[in-house]
Amino acid sequence: ALSWLPAHAQSGPVGIGFVQAEEGTWWCRSADSAKAFACARDKCRAAAGGQECHDMRWCGLAAWSGMMIIWLPEFHSTSIICGAPSEAAATAALKALCDNDEVVTRCQVTAIIDPEGKERLLEGLSWPGPTATEMAPDESGEPPANPDPPADKGPTVE
Repeated sequence: ALSWLPAHAQSGPVGIGFVQAEEGTWWCRSADSAKAFACARDKCRAAAGGQECHDMRWCGLAAWSGMMIIWLPEFHSTSIICGAPSEAAATAALKALCDNDEVVTRCQVTAIIDPEGKERLLEGLSWPGPTATEMAPDESGEPPANPDPPADKGPTVE
């Protein structure tokens, strides 16, 4: 009865599942959250050198998604957004997260993922956080580079 609908409409909206280990963040897209997480955990286990892989975030509508590293005075973490209506909205949401956390020293966007699941690795897109004055820049005036950028890779699974 619904054969006139496109295949992706019959299976529901494409979501995105993110899995994280100490070594990085992996993701996969699917209409089925269990399939997306299983795919991302497989990628994590294959690349994380025996580290534990944890399901971090599921978004039932992937749309435009993004990841950034947030530096705090004592450590760094990865922040994930998804479901944005445009690349500009995804970038603005990440910047707002950075700007509104009073303990953040620096934020660096690592990837923006488009609605088709194509990842754009972004170099140089970063902002100082509210406590940026606590970070010691190197001789070039730039904040310290992340010594171990995360592996942020993930295909769509059906």
